[in-house]
Amino acid sequence: MSFKLTTVLSIVILLSMSFFLAPSWAYNSEDDSSIMDLTELDFANFITEHKVALVNFHALWCRYSKKLKPVWKELEGALKTGNYEVVLARVEAYDEKKLAEQYGVEGYPTIKLFIDQTPHDYNGERTKEHILEFVDRKVKNPLKTVSSADEVTKYLEEYEWVGILAGDDKSNQDAVKDAAFNIGDVLFVATTSDAVKQKYGVQDGQFVLVNKISGGSNVNTESLSADSLTKFIAGNKFPSIAKFSKGTAERVFLSEEPSMILLRATGDSGNNAQKAFEDANKKIGDKIFMSVANYEDEIGKLLVENLGVKASALPTVRIVRADKERIRKYALEGDVTSDKIVQLHDDYTNKKAKRSYLSEPVPAENNDLVKTVVLDTFKDMVLDPNSDVLLHIWAPWCGHCRAMMPVYDNVARKTREVPNFIVAKIDASVNDLEAFGLDIVEYPTILFFTKSNKDDPIEFKDERNEYKFNDFIRANAKVNLDRMKGPNPFDKNEL
Repeated sequence: MSFKLTTVLSIVILLSMSFFLAPSWAYNSEDDSSIMDLTELDFANFITEHKVALVNFHALWCRYSKKLKPVWKELEGALKTGNYEVVLARVEAYDEKKLAEQYGVEGYPTIKLFIDQTPHDYNGERTKEHILEFVDRKVKNPLKTVSSADEVTKYLEEYEWVGILAGDDKSNQDAVKDAAFNIGDVLFVATTSDAVKQKYGVQDGQFVLVNKISGGSNVNTESLSADSLTKFIAGNKFPSIAKFSKGTAERVFLSEEPSMILLRATGDSGNNAQKAFEDANKKIGDKIFMSVANYEDEIGKLLVENLGVKASALPTVRIVRADKERIRKYALEGDVTSDKIVQLHDDYTNKKAKRSYLSEPVPAENNDLVKTVVLDTFKDMVLDPNSDVLLHIWAPWCGHCRAMMPVYDNVARKTREVPNFIVAKIDASVNDLEAFGLDIVEYPTILFFTKSNKDDPIEFKDERNEYKFNDFIRANAKVNLDRMKGPNPFDKNEL
């Protein structure tokens, strides 16, 4: 079975940038004809003709795409007022799949700034002010000036890292600007203020990275170049154990490197687990990125829920490794101790750690026409060798899934008297179908598991109406269909 489910971007978007894929049912329709809507046919010409273009890759059914639309209109006015030579455009990325794939778009909305046809990702908050600041740094002013420590403190309310260049040497400023051009999550500033330099222990010609995650700062005393600054910043963003945050979420879910996360709540058990985690860190060192997520923090709670961990199971530890296709999770079993944490790391390193998979709770009742499948019932219900099972794989945020459900209910109604024929659905956003070798590329996906072929289900790819379902079932079913409704069980008069 080889259907791919792209979940990584969904989760990091939800955790760190709050634009998780979600339904809108209608896209805002006010006139904004001055903003170009691009397709595969004209995209390449557009970014070739315009030196700088800010492009919103959106989806019509995504409510966060809908929320961004008025911001895009506000940006248009702000860019004109600020005399920015930047054009705005949109791509309906759900339909323009080739463009989305070409530019690595896997969540909606995704914002990219094209400069001389080269894309630069925007990963900040989707407000006019934040996007405008990003454009300003890329196009006009990559290095701001601060004259007081209070200004730095204010910036740290919005950014997790602020890089400060001390002094006014032009060659150093050029080096910082070059580094800033390719680093989107650090705010770069320059200062000649003695108060700022004294507070952060930096001298003229030096660069200091102020870190909200660790609460500290690191000074680079070496000669400054774009390459050396890039390496310095990458090496000092995170402490040995980082608090889970927006920046940490991006490190965990976008780096394709494994991370070990302590999931805890406030209280003695959480404190004891954190001490064990810190003790384990002394033994593990920098072999794996380690982070602590607190359930009382909003982002920590979101992480716990998205990893499928119940609050009652805290504290616990997970190793997480994400790539563009999936998130792999490995669980620590039982009480959190330093020895168990080290053992989990060693087992993972030696490829002995056992994968953990997310399942919804088994429903107490399952009497609807369309049966509900969860991961823990998948084997008994879907892989039952005596039954043909038509399975709708869906997600709550998918508008196409919801639009199809009345038709799918009718399919179940027409076939409910057929022995050993089951019409079912499973929410893939909360059930890890990869446990059964299923990697789903898009929603909805409808698979037909006939009783004689459970290893290679047949995918329904036709128009989602009752006539086509009828033809598909009759062509592929292995059970006896004599008890389907009427001589034509999907008679047009019944629609």
